[in-house]
Amino acid sequence: MEQSQKKRKLNVIDVIVIVILIAALAFAAYKLLGRGSGELGDANALSTPNIRFVVLCDDLDADLARNIAASLDEAPRSIGGTTVDMRRLYNSNKLVDAQITAYEVKENEDGTIDLILTVEANATATPGAYSVVTQEIRIGKDYIVKTIGIEITGQILSLEQLG
Repeated sequence: MEQSQKKRKLNVIDVIVIVILIAALAFAAYKLLGRGSGELGDANALSTPNIRFVVLCDDLDADLARNIAASLDEAPRSIGGTTVDMRRLYNSNKLVDAQITAYEVKENEDGTIDLILTVEANATATPGAYSVVTQEIRIGKDYIVKTIGIEITGQILSLEQLG
């Protein structure tokens, strides 16, 4: 009878587990509520780029490559009252301070297509690399090129520091 009347007290491990759960729930709520805010960012806020890099998307289906090229050639589109150039990079639901400045389509003998995209960006310099939003820019690294109309993964062929 004495044991059933004892009050349960929280020990240190219980407190740590509760704090971790609350932090995880707060982070999840922040991520979910932060998405889809309807704000793309400033469509005209392109500053002077500090890097240029080339991305190779190889062995693509011919129709896919043609559709990507057509999307890149489209006229700017109005999205939520903001006019967006179709070559402007878009990541994490925001327009990025980067854009595709050129592309080249190369047909392979087997009928596939290599798509070569040139991107200029005002990247963040970290001690070991450049990054555009959350993606690091290094030669040989896979890079996901995202615009309003396309999302394709390629490999970075070259990196050039500008200015």
